[in-house]
Amino acid sequence: MKFIRLSGVFAALFCLLFTIQLNAQNLGGIDFASVNVDDLSDAQIRQVWERAQEENLGVQEISALAQSRGMPAAEVSKLQSRLNQVRSQTDSDVSETQTGSLRQVETMTEGGDDMVRTSAVEQPDRQLRVFGSNLFRDRSITFEPSFNIPTPIDYTLGVGDEIVINIWGAAEANYDLTITPEGVVRIPSLGPIQLSGLSIQDARDRILSRLQDIYSGLRPNNPQNATTYADVSLGNVRSIKVTILGEVNQPGTYTISSLATVFNALYASGGPTNSGTFRDIQIIRGNEIAATLDIYDFLVYGDQCDNIRLRDQDIIKIDPYISRVELRGEVKQPAVFEMTEDETLADLIEYASGFTDRAFTRRLVLRRNTDIQRSISDVRWPEGADLVLRSGDEIRVGELLDRYENRVSIRGAVFREGEYELDEDMMLTDLIEKASGLREDAYMQRGVIFRTQDDLTVRTLAFSVADVMNGVSDDITLRRDDIVQISSLFDLREEYTIQVSGAVNEGGEFAYVENLTISDAIYLADGFRESAAPYRIELSRRLTGEDRFTKGNQLAERFSFDIDENLEFDTGDEDFKLQPFDQILVRTMPNYRAQQSVQIQGEVNFPGSYVLDSRDARISDLIEWAGGMSEFAYPEGASLSRDPNGDEQTLRELESLDEEIQLNRRGSSKVGIRLVDIMRNPGSADDLKLEPGDVLEIPAELQTVRVEGEVLFPVQVRYEDGLSLRDAVDKAGGYTDQALKKRAYVVYANGEVDRSKRFLFFRNNPPIEPGATIVIPTKEEAAEMSPQERIAIYSTIISMAAIVTNTIFQIRR
Repeated sequence: MKFIRLSGVFAALFCLLFTIQLNAQNLGGIDFASVNVDDLSDAQIRQVWERAQEENLGVQEISALAQSRGMPAAEVSKLQSRLNQVRSQTDSDVSETQTGSLRQVETMTEGGDDMVRTSAVEQPDRQLRVFGSNLFRDRSITFEPSFNIPTPIDYTLGVGDEIVINIWGAAEANYDLTITPEGVVRIPSLGPIQLSGLSIQDARDRILSRLQDIYSGLRPNNPQNATTYADVSLGNVRSIKVTILGEVNQPGTYTISSLATVFNALYASGGPTNSGTFRDIQIIRGNEIAATLDIYDFLVYGDQCDNIRLRDQDIIKIDPYISRVELRGEVKQPAVFEMTEDETLADLIEYASGFTDRAFTRRLVLRRNTDIQRSISDVRWPEGADLVLRSGDEIRVGELLDRYENRVSIRGAVFREGEYELDEDMMLTDLIEKASGLREDAYMQRGVIFRTQDDLTVRTLAFSVADVMNGVSDDITLRRDDIVQISSLFDLREEYTIQVSGAVNEGGEFAYVENLTISDAIYLADGFRESAAPYRIELSRRLTGEDRFTKGNQLAERFSFDIDENLEFDTGDEDFKLQPFDQILVRTMPNYRAQQSVQIQGEVNFPGSYVLDSRDARISDLIEWAGGMSEFAYPEGASLSRDPNGDEQTLRELESLDEEIQLNRRGSSKVGIRLVDIMRNPGSADDLKLEPGDVLEIPAELQTVRVEGEVLFPVQVRYEDGLSLRDAVDKAGGYTDQALKKRAYVVYANGEVDRSKRFLFFRNNPPIEPGATIVIPTKEEAAEMSPQERIAIYSTIISMAAIVTNTIFQIRR
């Protein structure tokens, strides 16, 4: 059932979006009775409204059309309410877009007890809202009447209400009765019973009284002796029509539930306009005013005593407002407030929920319209609370000054830095005492007080901290906003460090402390590495003091030390103390190398990695270690890949010695070798010495040649004896228009490269071998001249031709 109902919703929405017309006959195929408004999204409702606007169809017309097609009254009310929300939001967006100009406003800043007027540009989005307007325009707030509540005692029955009668006991029966247009319900064997205009309680008594005529065991007045029992309740409630007119966002006649109140109707209509009153909304019933609603009673006090339940044909009238005032500044709800006669400033502040914590209430600024011009007045709070406000008044509540009348601060080498209260006749020593005294690292020779003058300029007062604390100098009287600065000894000097690098586990910079030794520094660096030479430790010390002048061009002092693995001195240098900025370098043992390996891959008996056992190991040795080549090896295509960075271990050691060394690392590249010659003559110049990281590749027999670059179809072609470069290119489709034929080159399988050569009118192409790669480069694209460049060249040629022609003509004359 849920799926069927949901399908009906989407079917109805589709019809609403694409088949809404002015005539009801065009909507005959829509099943409004199956539409559940709660299942429709906001976007779908908005699409319905946009389509209705295109067809010149209003909210009331859509509601009437839906009701005539069987939509329940509750669903009609929901649909009408949501359409009005979309309409209200659309009108609000248009209004805000049209109000796009900036306007000049006056802002107030306090200077002591005086107010200084400054001009500022206020953006349109800062314009004050009308207090209470968001109540009916906020889409997150709804005033839908609740249908899941007991029937109110004062509810008056009318035409269309459903009465449910349940009978049980000696007799059982159920009646679902609807009050007819004549105001009656009809029970079989009883005839009509008049119920319209009765309250639900009176209707219950009348129905039970009449039921006794056909149910003899029913005793509503004496239930102890009854054998039959009955209950009367209200089923589906009727719909009523109310008219909302005046200063309302969507005036008109609305079909709503008979349980709806004034707030429900106002929400459905979008509430009062910016010109409408919020304080005197009239509910007219018949020819009399049944009630007057003040929305502020609900907003401020939560009072809904005047939010009466509406009846059929009620009229809600919203007149234009009579008096409004603006309240800006430091209040909790700045807004435009509507005021009734004789309401005062105290009422206005109450409506705004009071002042903020930073409000300056000693002077409120009141701007008021006179018969000729405007006036400005100062109002003190709470003395001016009884001031009666007029329409057009503007009240601004200023902000407290961001300054202190009794503040002093202290920072630096004291135990408790911060701001303190300035006592009467407070002295400098009093503030230091409040800060829990001086720290041990305080610089006692000098302190500074930053004092703000009467003209807000700042000057300094220097003092000797030691003299003031010992009473040698006069104590200093503090003033408001004084800032006392007492520096630390460590703040007045460069940060002392030492550096440990080289063959240590965790080198780097370390904080310098007194009596630090070389052994301590190496301990801080987590000790020696296995490669360290503890008998070769160097210390470099910068020249300071007079040494900078007496030692000429010397840049630093150098010391050498010998320390054993237990960090003990062997030469009696244990009393040598480090100084700030010393640099310690632990050298690496000569000839120390970690195991270094090379690789051999391809057609050998034992491919894999092998550790170099000597510095002069060669390619032939590696093949011997790998058990020789297999029977499928193709030695002519063997190649050697080498990292151009060389010995990686050596590089890492260099980098560890100096962190500032930055080496460019590139990928490995092939080295052209001739393995056949190497194996024929081991140890020759062709038999290269191996380097760590080398990779020797010996392929199986190669049978193809690759053609790449500017050919029509780059491909691998089968190698044949006598295959030439031209033949291979033809098999790849031939050259492209961008091919640079004279620069063609061949990369052989062993890494060697050869290119085409030209002698006089003859071109000599390199021979082709199995596994080779033929590369056809691309021509460089010549830059095309722009139209401006062509015009400039043509102009120059024409000018030169004219000059030459003129010169020849002059010579002939």
